[in-house]
Amino acid sequence: MPYQTQPVLPNPFHGSTTFNSKIKSYDHLAQRVRRTLGEPLVDIEVSSEQMYEFIDIAIEWFTKFSGVTEEYLIFRSDLYQRGIGLRIDKLFSITPDLSANPDTTETASLSSGITNSGYDFDMDDYRKVVDVFSLEQGNTSGVNTLFTIEHTIAQQAYFGHLLGNVGYDLITWNALKEWLDTREKLLALKPYFRFYPDTQILKILPEPNYSSSYYGLVGCKVQKPIKDLVSQLWVFRYVTALTKISVGNVRGKYGGTNLFGGQTVNYQDFMNQGIKEKEELEKELMTNYVDTDPVRFFIG
Repeated sequence: MPYQTQPVLPNPFHGSTTFNSKIKSYDHLAQRVRRTLGEPLVDIEVSSEQMYEFIDIAIEWFTKFSGVTEEYLIFRSDLYQRGIGLRIDKLFSITPDLSANPDTTETASLSSGITNSGYDFDMDDYRKVVDVFSLEQGNTSGVNTLFTIEHTIAQQAYFGHLLGNVGYDLITWNALKEWLDTREKLLALKPYFRFYPDTQILKILPEPNYSSSYYGLVGCKVQKPIKDLVSQLWVFRYVTALTKISVGNVRGKYGGTNLFGGQTVNYQDFMNQGIKEKEELEKELMTNYVDTDPVRFFIG
């Protein structure tokens, strides 16, 4: 019977793209780095625990300057603790758009501790908010709300034009909006907010009144989940650089050892490559703003 070779099955972790990466865990990323450096043909003197530490370091660097998404969280004013503030990272548990169970009410989520996509199971903690860029109260404002100045002027400008220019025109509407903006600034009608990333506390001034609670919307920049961060190309390159430095340190201990055939251990090239790549990647991250929003202004 002639010898038959077994068909080579495709690797389930191959076929990766930028927006559909197959790197979903620490193990996948560690395997990619090892294979890039020569395994299994060449032994890489780095343990799995060391590789995981390198990945942690790379993610910490990356999330300091990049790796955030813009998300909107719903909050209820009576959850605000007067004199302390509001824990923004735990707002994931009461935001319907991020709920893993659409039938779960916000009260049940808070009381039972049900977690959802705002909870990063790889990190075993809530995803952290980097910054808060907007705070909107769910009260009476806007042209689609009855019994407000904006709604009254908008309706008269629209229907007055249909009836023969007997109402307000668009110039009056624009002047009114400018006056409302000035009034809001002078009388401090819009609450001031300040966010502390270290404690994840949002403080609002004036503080919400328990007697008249309301719903609001908080615009946040939130760190991406771990499973999305390990697939970043910058993280892979930085982990590779740290691995080269570590391998160079290990092989450097045997620098004066003669191998069979009169060969010597070459560790200096590995070390120099890793140090150079590490410095270049850190400079790239701090100056080119990898994976961040584009600059909103230009200087000519």
